[in-house]
Amino acid sequence: MTSLSRLPALLLAATMAAGGATPVYENSLPWADGWRLGKVSRVETTADDLAFYKRRCTADQLEVARASFAVVQWREVSRLRWTIARIPPDVTLVVGEPVYVKVWDCSTALVKLDKS
Repeated sequence: MTSLSRLPALLLAATMAAGGATPVYENSLPWADGWRLGKVSRVETTADDLAFYKRRCTADQLEVARASFAVVQWREVSRLRWTIARIPPDVTLVVGEPVYVKVWDCSTALVKLDKS
């Protein structure tokens, strides 16, 4: 078998390996879309409590009527980072609780870790 005839098989193997290289949390939260595992650092009742984080989020991401927000700590390689995320109305959180957060989108609601 020549090296040229092996090329399609090698490309298929590389594609399959790369496809499994990025995790998908809870079967629906892809790492490639910005979802990361983090833990709750603080829970705030309004966007006004988050003045420090406003530089990271656009105004329309924070102006959700009667929304609560959480400050979430997550790890990027060897550095700790913080972001904020909207808390869904039917979710209660405690500091230190593990959650999934879309780190570059402040308007996306966080997702509690499924412990089942």
